[in-house]
Amino acid sequence: MSKRDYYEVLGVSKSSTEKEIKKAYKRLAMKYHPDKNPGDAQAADKFKEIKEAYEILTDADKRGQYDDYGHSAFQNGGMGGGGFGGGHSQGFSGFEDIFGGAFGGRSRGGFGGGGGFEDMFSQQRQPRPQKGQDRQFSLTVEFAEAINGCEQVIELPVNGVNKKINVKVPAGIEDGEKIRFVGKGEAGAYGGPAGDLLIQINTRPHTHLKREGNDLICPVTTDFATAALGGEVEIQTLESRFKLKVPAGTQNGRKFRMKEKGVKSRKGATGDLMVVITVATPTNLTEEQKELLIKFKELS
Repeated sequence: MSKRDYYEVLGVSKSSTEKEIKKAYKRLAMKYHPDKNPGDAQAADKFKEIKEAYEILTDADKRGQYDDYGHSAFQNGGMGGGGFGGGHSQGFSGFEDIFGGAFGGRSRGGFGGGGGFEDMFSQQRQPRPQKGQDRQFSLTVEFAEAINGCEQVIELPVNGVNKKINVKVPAGIEDGEKIRFVGKGEAGAYGGPAGDLLIQINTRPHTHLKREGNDLICPVTTDFATAALGGEVEIQTLESRFKLKVPAGTQNGRKFRMKEKGVKSRKGATGDLMVVITVATPTNLTEEQKELLIKFKELS
């Protein structure tokens, strides 16, 4: 099998300077060095080819012979009778000397005393510390527990082991908010820190109350007569029961705002209680009730 042109092997032209050749060699050697390609025979052959081209083209005499006669200049003992490479042909023991020259004649001891080219690749192979994965679970609490806060112990599988976690749900937490436990997730790799554990808080719906931000929405149904004539309606919140005065002529959908009777947020802000009136239309009227409504309508 015929050899490839040395200039082609290094990706340079015949007019390239020694500095340009060394630069090209450095780039290719780092790519195909056996330490970076363990067990890759093709890469090893490629590296030997690159090394051979480098040794010829960075030696002024050998480069001149190669330019004049090509590969035949080094056949039949052309390189001092020992064939190409001398003592370097059986492996990579001389690589540090050669590569040191490519970096501007640095000492055999390596890159500025750092242990040599082999050590550089060894350091590159060391995996970096990696943070463990975060784990996320959900915890469903009652509506009142989200408003007032609560504490629950739950058991979760982390790193293949069931762990008991004491979850303190702060008062005022919103539906879907997450509580983070730093370092309680999956274990890190190569000395990296553990991930975090996130507990998403889900809130069960209440029988009649709704939450909008920090406001509590409380729908109340009253009869037609109370809405028209005025009166009182009974309000039931999470912790108390009281009566609200409804003025005469109250329309369906009217809202009554009660300041700072809503939810106290985690940041300390307190919302309002919004009472929404629904006026019930009477059904299954008696004959007497119908007559009264007809009379009412006529009088209106």
